[in-house]
Amino acid sequence: MKKFNFILAVLLMSFFYTACYSWYDEKIPMDTKTPKINLGDLLYKEKEITSLTSPKQLIVSQGMYAKSIKLRWDQVPYASSYRLERAVIEPEADGLTYKIPEDGDFEVINKYVWSNSYTDFFNIPDYKKHYYYRISAENIQKGLDSSEYTEVTDSCSGWLLSPPQSIDSGKGESPDYIKVEWSPVANAVSYSIYRGEKPDGIGMEFLDSVKSNRTSYKNTLMDYEKGVEFYYKVCAVLPNGEESAFTGLSLGFSSKEGEPEVPKNIKVVNGKGESVKSLKIAWDSVSKDGYNIKYALYRTSSTDSIFTLVNNGISSSASRIEFEDKSSLKPGIKYYYYVQTIAEKSDDPANIVKSQFSKADNEDCAGWLLSPPASCDVTDSDEEGKNLLMWTPSIGNDEVSYKYKIYSCDTMDGDFNELLLIQDELTLNSDGFYTYKVDRRPYYTISAVNGSEESIQSSVVAPCPKAPVNVTASKTSALDGLEKYEANTNGVYPVKVTWDAPAGDNPYGYYVYRSAKPDSSFRKITDEPITDALEFIDNNETARAGSYYYYKVVSVNMLRQGKNSNEQTEASKGYGALTREQWFREYNKTVKKSQSRLTLMHKGGTSALGSESAKGGISGTLAYKAEMAGLGARITMHYTNYAEFYIGGEEAEGVYFLLNGDTNTSANMSANGSMDGTNRAHKDGMYPGYAKYDKLEIKGGGAGGGYYIVCTMDKNENTVLAEGNVDWVIGEE
Repeated sequence: MKKFNFILAVLLMSFFYTACYSWYDEKIPMDTKTPKINLGDLLYKEKEITSLTSPKQLIVSQGMYAKSIKLRWDQVPYASSYRLERAVIEPEADGLTYKIPEDGDFEVINKYVWSNSYTDFFNIPDYKKHYYYRISAENIQKGLDSSEYTEVTDSCSGWLLSPPQSIDSGKGESPDYIKVEWSPVANAVSYSIYRGEKPDGIGMEFLDSVKSNRTSYKNTLMDYEKGVEFYYKVCAVLPNGEESAFTGLSLGFSSKEGEPEVPKNIKVVNGKGESVKSLKIAWDSVSKDGYNIKYALYRTSSTDSIFTLVNNGISSSASRIEFEDKSSLKPGIKYYYYVQTIAEKSDDPANIVKSQFSKADNEDCAGWLLSPPASCDVTDSDEEGKNLLMWTPSIGNDEVSYKYKIYSCDTMDGDFNELLLIQDELTLNSDGFYTYKVDRRPYYTISAVNGSEESIQSSVVAPCPKAPVNVTASKTSALDGLEKYEANTNGVYPVKVTWDAPAGDNPYGYYVYRSAKPDSSFRKITDEPITDALEFIDNNETARAGSYYYYKVVSVNMLRQGKNSNEQTEASKGYGALTREQWFREYNKTVKKSQSRLTLMHKGGTSALGSESAKGGISGTLAYKAEMAGLGARITMHYTNYAEFYIGGEEAEGVYFLLNGDTNTSANMSANGSMDGTNRAHKDGMYPGYAKYDKLEIKGGGAGGGYYIVCTMDKNENTVLAEGNVDWVIGEE
């Protein structure tokens, strides 16, 4: 083999000792045990992937399935799983519009979806609600930064296939048929009609099917079917064959010769919120010669049109019949009553004829219990020591002037005491709520008062606590001793988030949210409220060096309600400390870039000797000097306030590493030797600390053994990880 002369040895030494010669800003590995990268490798080397892009084309089924919502989205390169979150949104007061949910409305429903599709099943369907979804791509195993969530718009909302919302059947209008009618369902291609004779729906059989341009069906009756009570139900069928749930059961029957009169003058005598337990219905009696008379009482409600049998054996000799309905009445619902005459032949009880139903064609046939407000809320008032209560009017407020009584308590499950009875005349705001300022208390309920009667109390409401203060996230901190924590696969330790309780308030607990952006895409990282501390350790599995994370802490009451959080400040963004190995990798990026700016060290022969100075991409200088020393050579490299990169590439965030110090090399004619010097990363950079080169060995002109000595520090230059050894191959993987 051809021998190298001394100057070439010096050149080799300067070329290899940092392994930093750069082609098109790419690096040549220091590992002398493996072949060097050739120019072709450098030209076509794939860029390192550190983060994932947000999923695209999120498609959510809208009214396509009766008990599930299906989602699909484009696959994200390098994603191994997807995090799926859902927000459940009730309709606004108009029943038609839905508000776009905020970050705090979303809950995780699956942390690890392994494909780019998902089916969300509902055991108890709610057809009025809309379900909004957002998805983040993840690769926790490789420690890639999770993507931002998909954008939340109406197109990412889904809902269940609803059955027809109303159904009605003829009740004696014709002797030959029973007409069944129902409300249409969007996208239906047909409707299936079923019929049975049992009020519990058992044994119902398919009757017929009609196309979607029809929402009624005439069930023509055989002679033996006339006068028989039948129950009907209907479901919608979509083009994909999916069937909706069934409607409720609708009672229908045909008229029959000799049927008695329909009862008249139906009236709910205490129906305008005058009772909290029952409704009393009255009607004129009916007579028919040769028949014994009794009555059946039915009702429908403001929530559905299904006829519910209250009682079918009411009998009385009085000219005006009264019956008190105590059967499962609920507050907040308006009931409509119907009466049917049942005539049994005196000498043949099996011979029964029934009248048509009475018509609930006026408000006399309707009634409701005295009810509390259906919706209540409480917010901060603009007056110190006050809260603003908001509630919807109790049912029937357009006919009755209710008063409202406010109760309060210091605990959610304690005895609520009367706070005040509102005597003022109230006016609805533009959102359909009454509002009233009250003394600040932890919990409230509201009742409606009508004369001497008072409703039950509303559900308990509590003010959302004020936002926590002094929210602070640690920045490359020791966290009271890192030995009890583990770094993630990216060599990043946890972040500690701390806060103080809001002044003059006592939240039940706190939720913590995190985002890679200061203004959006926050994800809840505490499944349960933190109730026993004012701090949280965030073991972020995908945190990467050089990335800030923004923290939001939300105060919640005992109902786990809360919307007040801290504003984003410099204090509330944080990042974890690095392992010594990862610290050196990040530090070495600036060293590598600095050496690519030199010219002498990359020249051949004696041209490598001499001195020069290179300016940093952002600030400072690197001074290079190569000279012969005895039977070898000495190369010194001195950094002065040297910076190459901004944090995250953003100038406003400051410099990544700011270096001051030395990385020197001494070698003999065989290009063997050692390094010395200490290079410090200043506290004005993201990761303060220092690297010592005194234990690094040079063999054959390149790093060939030994180790670096690394110490990491916090932003106040307190030691995070004391001096420790970092193998010589680190930083050149």
